[in-house]
Amino acid sequence: MLFSSSKCPLPALVEWCRVLRFSLSAGLDPLKIFKQQAKSGPRPLRALAGDLAKRLAKGSSLEDALEPHRDKFPPLFVELVAVGEQTGRLDDTFQELEQYFAAALTTQRRFRAQMAYPVINYVAAVGIVTALIFILGMLGSKMDPTGLGLTGTTGALAFLGCAVAFAGSILVVLKIATENLQFRARLEGLFLNVPGWGPALLAFALLRFAVSLRMCAEAGLRAEKTLHYCFRATCNTRFQQGEERAVAVVKRGSELVEALEASRAPFPQDFIGALMTGEETGNTSEVMDRLAEHLREDADRKMKGAAQMTGYMIYGMVALMIIFFIFRIATAISGVYSEALGGM
Repeated sequence: MLFSSSKCPLPALVEWCRVLRFSLSAGLDPLKIFKQQAKSGPRPLRALAGDLAKRLAKGSSLEDALEPHRDKFPPLFVELVAVGEQTGRLDDTFQELEQYFAAALTTQRRFRAQMAYPVINYVAAVGIVTALIFILGMLGSKMDPTGLGLTGTTGALAFLGCAVAFAGSILVVLKIATENLQFRARLEGLFLNVPGWGPALLAFALLRFAVSLRMCAEAGLRAEKTLHYCFRATCNTRFQQGEERAVAVVKRGSELVEALEASRAPFPQDFIGALMTGEETGNTSEVMDRLAEHLREDADRKMKGAAQMTGYMIYGMVALMIIFFIFRIATAISGVYSEALGGM
C-alpha cells in the first residue's frame, strides 16, 4: 500500500484500470485491448501488456496470463480479475480496482509527505555529527565525540557508512517487499503485533478481504472458491494460514461466519458480526460494500497514526543522538579545564 513495485507503479496501474474499464464497457475484446495498451498504454506497463496479449492469443485465460506476473501487481489485483473473468464482469472489476488503487495512491502520497520532514531531520543530524568528527580530526583534537573510537577522516567515514547502512537496510527490505508478494505477506503478518503499524496493516488486510468478498458474493461463486480468493487477497500470512481450515468448514456445509471463526485468523468481532448480518439477511455484498468503505477510512486514519508514530521515533532518535554528543563534548571540555586547573 505504501510502496508500489517499480514494474507496476500505482499511478500507471490506476490509469490502466480506467482504460480497461472503459474499453471493456465499450465491448472491446481483452486481446485487442492489451495489444493497444502495449503500444499506447502507460509506459511502465507496455511490455507487460504485450506479454499478456501474446498469452491471450495462445488461448490462455486472463487469470492464467496474469499468474506469471503476480509479484508485479499489488495485492487484490489478480484475485479480483480472476473473479471478474469467471463471472463475465471484468468491467465492474476494473472499476472496483480503479477506485481501490486510487485510494491507495492517495494514502501512499500522504504517508510519504508525512515522512519527509523526519527523514530530513535524520539526514541533517547524521551530516552534522559526521562533520563534527571530521573537523575535530582536522584540528588535531583527540576527542572522540561518539565514544566509539571514531576520530578524524576515517572515523567520520565509518560513522557515515553505519548511518547510511542503517537507512539503506530499511529501504532494501521495503524494496524486496514491493517486488515479492510472499515476502510482503510474511512481513505484514509479522508486523501485526507492532504498536501503531499493527492496527493499520490489519485494517488494510480486512479491507482487501471485504472487497474480495463483496465481488465474490455478487458473482455468486461457491464458498470454497470465495474463501480462496479472499484469503489470498489479504497478502498477510496471519490470514492466509487459516484458509485451509476455513475451506474445510464450508465444505461441511457451514456458513462463512463459522469458517472465519475456525480459521483462527485475526478477524475482529465487528467484522464477524457484519458478515453474520449479511448472511442472515441475504445481503452479504451490500454489507461488505458498506464495511469496505468504513475500513478504507479506518485504514487511512490508522496509517496516519503509524506515520506519526514513526516520525516521532525518528525525532526521538535524533534528539537522543544530539543530547548524547552534547554531554560527550561537555564532559571532554570539563576534563580539559580540570587538567588545566590541576596543573596550576
